[in-house]
Amino acid sequence: MERYHKQVMNRISRRNVVGTIGMALGVSVLSGTGTAREKQNITQRAQDKFHITAHRGFRDVFPQNTIAAVEGASRLGTDRIEIDVEATSDGEIVVFHDAALDNLTDEEGLVEETPSEIVLQAEVLESGETIPTLAETLDATRSSVMMNIEFKDPGPLSWKEFAERTLPIASRYPGEYYVSSFDSDALRAVQDVDPNVDVAPIFGSNKEENLEIARELNAKAVNPSTGVLDRDLVETAHEEGREVNVWTIDSWREAQKPLELGVDGLIADYPHMATFATNNTHPNPPNQ
Repeated sequence: MERYHKQVMNRISRRNVVGTIGMALGVSVLSGTGTAREKQNITQRAQDKFHITAHRGFRDVFPQNTIAAVEGASRLGTDRIEIDVEATSDGEIVVFHDAALDNLTDEEGLVEETPSEIVLQAEVLESGETIPTLAETLDATRSSVMMNIEFKDPGPLSWKEFAERTLPIASRYPGEYYVSSFDSDALRAVQDVDPNVDVAPIFGSNKEENLEIARELNAKAVNPSTGVLDRDLVETAHEEGREVNVWTIDSWREAQKPLELGVDGLIADYPHMATFATNNTHPNPPNQ
């Protein structure tokens, strides 16, 4: 009963915090040079061309990979949310990024060696938020948001077993979703379990190798880092009918080059990373 009461109070607290942050961000976007209407027009033009993915639920605004993060990112109107999933020692699919609990929570040990009873009570970044299950996370997300579910670590399971546990949960989400991963075997397992689920390789090097993987898997998208992104990658992916979503964008400066190269999406730690960048990109960018 105490835990239920705490969850209710945390939910109320989250709503107050999310509302306050949302108002502050809205004011900040419309401030500065130009009128509010001009800023809105710029933002609308940007939204017509590409989408924003909230990396771990905008991890620099909300406690990452938590219910508060997906609720908050949803309220701020993001197009997509990226979350990380891994398995506990008893096979529970949880939303968490690191292999170990030590750096992000008040618990210690590897997630794959820790039972779900402990993992799900671990407090994230002293925020009052705990590590959620995948089911809880999707239940808290608005169905208008496309979910990018990154297969991070299967823990004690094989990738196929992990996919067999994860995809039925994801399939109950009323909105759209796709699976991404650095591990091509994870994406192969997804297609073995359900060929109808879209996939996307994530990579920060080996551009040609990962383009080949995307072809093999008939991937919906490729998700490269800013370090490996170039015009050839974008053009090749587009010619083959794939989206390009670049990570991780932390400022409008980092957004400028990807936007000039014509990417389809920015995976960002903050909302509105493209607003100023879009206003300052060149209409006819030089060849790079």
